[in-house]
Amino acid sequence: MMRTLAVLLSILSGALLSAVAFLWFAAGEIYDYQDTFHLAEGSKQIDVVLCLAGGKKRIPVAVDLWSKIRTNHQEPVLFLSGVGPQADFMTLKEQGVPSAELGLLNKENVVFENVSENTFENAQLFASFVHQKKWKHVVLVTAGYHMRRAQYILQKILPPDVEISTFTVDAIHFDRTRWHKDSYALRVTMIEYIKWLYYRYNY
Repeated sequence: MMRTLAVLLSILSGALLSAVAFLWFAAGEIYDYQDTFHLAEGSKQIDVVLCLAGGKKRIPVAVDLWSKIRTNHQEPVLFLSGVGPQADFMTLKEQGVPSAELGLLNKENVVFENVSENTFENAQLFASFVHQKKWKHVVLVTAGYHMRRAQYILQKILPPDVEISTFTVDAIHFDRTRWHKDSYALRVTMIEYIKWLYYRYNY
């Protein structure tokens, strides 16, 4: 009995080590992409800037991007998804949005989506607005470790004629090009990679 137990423990340990090794080498796949939105695109029509607001820095970056797109003779909607039930314009100030940019925002051009609690719900609720408003070009703003999964889910849920461009917010906690050299970055990347695999092979 003891010998059998020892063999089983050895097998389980080997399997666990193999799984960790696989994640170590494969998890960087989530960073294997290039952003597809650049301000140099000029007058290209943008209907909405979608910010998945689950991490620090994302909201200020999204507002800044929105303000720069707005100067190109258009005014897209700024859609802040997953901001929490109490979110309002004061929240933007608390997040570090400069006063000059806050002055450009009003209730007509900002949506505070405060119901969703995860990326899939972000996408589902956003899709209802896309159908209603007939938006055709979305700029997705989120962190690098989150971008591939978020974009994939949106592509599955939104109509095929909706163009999704990406604009990455660099995480303040780590450099995504050196994710395997920091314990926090390593943990975040591996967890996100598992989530990415789940959605990739289940939807």
